[in-house]
Amino acid sequence: MKPIVSVCIPTYNGAKYLAACLESILAQTFSDLEIIIVDDCSSDDTVRVANTFARRDRRIRIVVNDINLGLVGNWNYAAELARGTWIKFVFQDDLILPDCVARMHAVAMDTAIPIISCARDFTFEDGTPDGLRADYLDHRARIQAVFRDSAQWSARDFCEAALQSLVIWNILGEPTAVLLHRDVFRRFGWFNPHLRMLCDFELWARVASNTGTVHIPQSLAIFRVHETSTSGFFRASEARRYRFNMVDPLLILHEYAFHPLFANLRAMAAHRHSRVDLESEFWRRALLVHWFARHAARDSVPRDVSLLDEWQVAARDCPRLASIPLKIKFLAKLRALEKTVTSWVKGWARP
Repeated sequence: MKPIVSVCIPTYNGAKYLAACLESILAQTFSDLEIIIVDDCSSDDTVRVANTFARRDRRIRIVVNDINLGLVGNWNYAAELARGTWIKFVFQDDLILPDCVARMHAVAMDTAIPIISCARDFTFEDGTPDGLRADYLDHRARIQAVFRDSAQWSARDFCEAALQSLVIWNILGEPTAVLLHRDVFRRFGWFNPHLRMLCDFELWARVASNTGTVHIPQSLAIFRVHETSTSGFFRASEARRYRFNMVDPLLILHEYAFHPLFANLRAMAAHRHSRVDLESEFWRRALLVHWFARHAARDSVPRDVSLLDEWQVAARDCPRLASIPLKIKFLAKLRALEKTVTSWVKGWARP
């Protein structure tokens, strides 16, 4: 018989924390589930740890990839393998509280909404940089703030939240804090392989801008933060920070502006009181992100071409970036000239 919930654990060199992760899943009060561990060619003891637990509980299924699929590829493969009606990702570093699956599934049944999120706490490992710790605590506070007035959002509510400032951030949180109906992958597609860090939020937005979402304000998951985590990895160099802070948000804005499944978001942007032109905003930011990479390669000391390499990878995945229209470039230069002239006139007219 098919389980109600599939708990998917994509793993890669996660032996250090996997046992604690699995213990938290096996302790769930909701028992009608399968646990799928999909290992992406780990070189440590991840598979050995997984096999130890599989001998204890027949609900655990282990798949070892023949080739390394990468982070997003492994997430998608794990979801493909799931047999449950609902899919609950839990990352190898993370923990979920004993009633996490039960609470999230109950809310899903009550609301008939296919994407549910919950609040999460953090475990900060020794050596976690203060800046990274502050970023996560700030992120948790922002999530609490946006759901303060209402925990259940319509598709329109989600679109409004996404358009508030067009600062791309993960409104719902990481996959460990989200429950999905398996049908969302058929209706809205898979995690976007062209994104490195914000691939989870882009899918959440693709779904919730069409279906709405529900947030559980109680913490039902624990996200582990350490220097070797994926988030730590992407903050460890200038090129990775550029990718995380500038390129990925630009690629998501591209989806907002052009992807058919974001039609609701575009309609909302065009008709809200403070109208947002998503296509123009995309081109404006594309010029800025490209300029930043060219500046690092040409004018920084020492020169850094790694950002330009990241830009070129993005342009290969998103062909529009490879040929920014001359009209867009001209208008940007014209706006810059207008600002310069305005500033000069104000200075000249000042007594």
